Amino acid sequence: MQNTEKGVDIKGILQPKRVITHFQPIVSIKKNSVIGFEALSRGLVEGGDALIPPRRLFEAAEKQGLAMELDSVCRAKAFESYGAMGNDPDRFILTVNLDPSTLREESSGSKHLLALAESVNLQPEKVLIEIIESRIGDITELEKLVSLYRGYGFLIAFDDMGTGLSNLDRVAVIKPDIVKIDTSLVQDSEKMYHSREIVKSLVSLAHRIGSLVIAEGVETGEQAVNALELGVDMLQGHYFAGPAPAGEDLTKGIAERMESVAANFKQRTVQRINDKKFRHRSYNRIINNLISELSRIPEEEYDTALRSLIKPHSELECVYILDEDGIQLSDTIFSVNGGGSKGFFFQPGSKGTDQSSKDYFFLLSAGLPKYTTAPYISLASRNVCITVSVAYRDADFRKRILCMDIIQDNGISG
Repeated sequence: MQNTEKGVDIKGILQPKRVITHFQPIVSIKKNSVIGFEALSRGLVEGGDALIPPRRLFEAAEKQGLAMELDSVCRAKAFESYGAMGNDPDRFILTVNLDPSTLREESSGSKHLLALAESVNLQPEKVLIEIIESRIGDITELEKLVSLYRGYGFLIAFDDMGTGLSNLDRVAVIKPDIVKIDTSLVQDSEKMYHSREIVKSLVSLAHRIGSLVIAEGVETGEQAVNALELGVDMLQGHYFAGPAPAGEDLTKGIAERMESVAANFKQRTVQRINDKKFRHRSYNRIINNLISELSRIPEEEYDTALRSLIKPHSELECVYILDEDGIQLSDTIFSVNGGGSKGFFFQPGSKGTDQSSKDYFFLLSAGLPKYTTAPYISLASRNVCITVSVAYRDADFRKRILCMDIIQDNGISG
């Protein structure tokens, strides 16, 4: 079947109900199973077998003032098709999308969705309603809608989080059962550090309020493993299976894909732990070498010594030394891979800078001999770095703190 680019006659589609439902599996690697299926509607062109994709179908319905009618037909068709699949009603979750234009009808007390579920012997607890919360402007209306459906027993999901006009405060207020992370963000997070951090933040927020997370748009095994590394609970996308009609085997080949992802995730996790141990052994060797030299050098020679000592270590971005009060005693000395000023907010610290508010100084002051930060954006260079800081004594037994900023590859933990 092929998509059509011709005009869409929504009335023509509604009358004979030329709407068909495809289903896409949602999988859990941890449970090694298919969790459920998302119902996705397509329009069927009259006199042919070409399909009209969902976005174009609903955009045309909105322009023709028939969005509510189309949404109603799509939902009815979704339950009808799902019921015809003959699934054990207790085995899977059915996820359906709710168009915000139906808000007024549903919040007035309609039990249309409840009746559809009952018509196929599906308990509301097995139905996940997906809402794009950013398309509902009033939080009061959103709360009313969610309260209504939850009162019937339905599960609630926020769709397309992390993009567009998503309001993170609504996640904390509504506490949806599921947060679905947008396709573009999932795919970008495979290579982009900033996107990875957004996904990790969304996952952390969701888990803190008791929500699970689904990553949409997973197209490769690498993206699947990456999403799991970021803490995502379930996966959905063409890598496992694309949307398909109810009559087809919707789980064909999925078991093998899940096994492959699980094996790669385990291998990557073990490798990451071993890599981290190796890196930190390397950091310790560098630290010991530097401190061995610096402990014999007077303060006025710090800059010259650091320039010489950093040269063999291209993995270091910069080094500097603090006194016991957190005041910088040396300039920030960069390696060949480091850099200087990157704008007003990104200036390397110079001699005399007060660094006593930095996390690593607090913890060293509390008695820790060594501290390694999580990856962060360096204010010295704008690069993604970690800082390893170690307390030592100079030749006069004065406390000094050696700080090493180490450049990190995108997404690599220190």
